Amino acid sequence: MSKSNSYSLNRRREGMKKYIIGYIVYVLVIWSYFLFAYPLDSFVNSNFASLSHAMFFTTIPLDWLLLLAVIKHQRTKDRFSFSGSQSQSVLWYGTKLFGLYVLITFPFDFSWYEVMKQYGISQQSYLDWFMDYGISNLLYFLGLMFIIVAALQFIKRLPKMWWLALWFLSIPIALFLVYVQPIWIDPLYNDFQPMEETPLKQDILQLVSEANIEDVTLLQMDKSSETTTFNAYVNGIFGNARIVVWDTTLQGMKEDEILFILAHEIAHYVKHHVLVGVIGYLLMSFVILWLLAVLFRKWWGSREHKAPTDVRAIPYLLLITSFLLFVFQPVSMWVSREMETSADQYAIEHTEELQPAADSYRRLAVQSQSDISPVWWIKWLRFSHPTISERIQMVEREIERRD
Repeated sequence: MSKSNSYSLNRRREGMKKYIIGYIVYVLVIWSYFLFAYPLDSFVNSNFASLSHAMFFTTIPLDWLLLLAVIKHQRTKDRFSFSGSQSQSVLWYGTKLFGLYVLITFPFDFSWYEVMKQYGISQQSYLDWFMDYGISNLLYFLGLMFIIVAALQFIKRLPKMWWLALWFLSIPIALFLVYVQPIWIDPLYNDFQPMEETPLKQDILQLVSEANIEDVTLLQMDKSSETTTFNAYVNGIFGNARIVVWDTTLQGMKEDEILFILAHEIAHYVKHHVLVGVIGYLLMSFVILWLLAVLFRKWWGSREHKAPTDVRAIPYLLLITSFLLFVFQPVSMWVSREMETSADQYAIEHTEELQPAADSYRRLAVQSQSDISPVWWIKWLRFSHPTISERIQMVEREIERRD
């Protein structure tokens, strides 16, 4: 190795040491703040929500550090040589990169699983957790490789407009996933059964009928083997409505509380929020992909190896994408909160007795040990729903108005 190459290698190693030391200091500051200084507001005597915030901010830079390390490492070599075709080279490179990602993130994922068990949030067995973890990573890997291969092919064939071609590809993928995920992917993780014939089901069907929803499928999901928290959701578009209630919700909440929650979920379908979400996702993807192309052209184009389909371009593309997704996350969270607020208002308007509504929010917060009134920047980065305190206040204002 020449003296110049040795000097360059040493400089990059020193640079990575600074990044790692900076990350360690960052983690110490984050955990110190959330454990000792964060103004947690909760209905229960638990710091679980603070730990959740701390873990969220701890893991955010992991992708960036990994990709920066890969970028700096591959710059120390004059070239990367791979045997086989371009697609085989991409597969080999992507598999190696994803393996490093799993190696780095696994300790954080597993430690958080242990924390959730300790606080009584999770009761999933180790075997089930590892199976879900493996399925999630496999699906993530397959999706990521598909996008990488497509992106490099578009860059090769459409050097200036590849980002637009990739965006057009995302349209059928998004619509496809809206239909496929509930039917094929979700059952990989959980068992779904038709909702049992009970008076509660008839009351739910009455809500569905009043909302003029046809051909709705009512399902209950087995989550009691995994968690103690409550939830319900709706998915499907274009007449493909599926309302899913966790069995923990059916077992742990009162009937009036469940009906209010279901009125909220029905509102998402009535107001076409799933379709609106898909459209919003496509609009944001358009902007993100355009910015990705601009930043990639400036950053990668400044390298001495300018071939845009070089596999060494992959970490550059992923790093820029990851950063842009983080930057746009507050926008995504805000849109989601607006839709959730609209659904809350619908549920309030279609509920006669509102005290169970307020009780349902309290019960949700107690069971999940959540932060009911987070500071503003936590809310903007993490909360896809209005805070529990905001939702309770909305109900209480309506109760006062009716009185």
